[in-house]
Amino acid sequence: MSRREAVRLKLLSKMPKGGVAAEIGVWNGGFSTVILEQTEPAELHLIDPWLYQPDFRNTAFGRPRNESRMDVMHDEVAAKFSDNPRVRLHRGLSDKVMATFPDNYFDWVYIDGNHNAPHVDRDLAHAFRKVKAGGIISGDDYLWGDEDERPVRSAVTRFRDAFEAELDFRVFGQQWLIRLPAKKPESLNFPA
Repeated sequence: MSRREAVRLKLLSKMPKGGVAAEIGVWNGGFSTVILEQTEPAELHLIDPWLYQPDFRNTAFGRPRNESRMDVMHDEVAAKFSDNPRVRLHRGLSDKVMATFPDNYFDWVYIDGNHNAPHVDRDLAHAFRKVKAGGIISGDDYLWGDEDERPVRSAVTRFRDAFEAELDFRVFGQQWLIRLPAKKPESLNFPA
């Protein structure tokens, strides 16, 4: 087991079993399988556009070699989970897909989508509205980027700073976790 896999297992051990969960940024569904095994969710919503985006060459989905792979990857993920009634596949940009869910729907959300600003901010803002009070917002690649610009860490810090009370916040390697307060504010002064 790699260090990354061990750290991700540690993160998943903090998630409630049997909950309603979402993974934003699915790629090939590898981590989705681990989520299913470790957290046994009642529902797991897999959200990804599987879309080549050449404006983001600093990401896997923006690299020219992956342009022709997106539809194939989506189809492979769909086939992988087609027999699992707990898995719901949503192909679309995360802000559009998350907007379709009622507020306070999820027990937890894992964010590993577009790490560039303002996309990570939008994912956090949507997750805040869609995750129940006391629920968890977590994600990957906390230190992604270079020393001058770490957009995930910056967005997570701004998100935490938007709360009046201190949040339960943890970092495990590149994984991060925020537990929302039991009395979640109605709104936040946080960009969406």
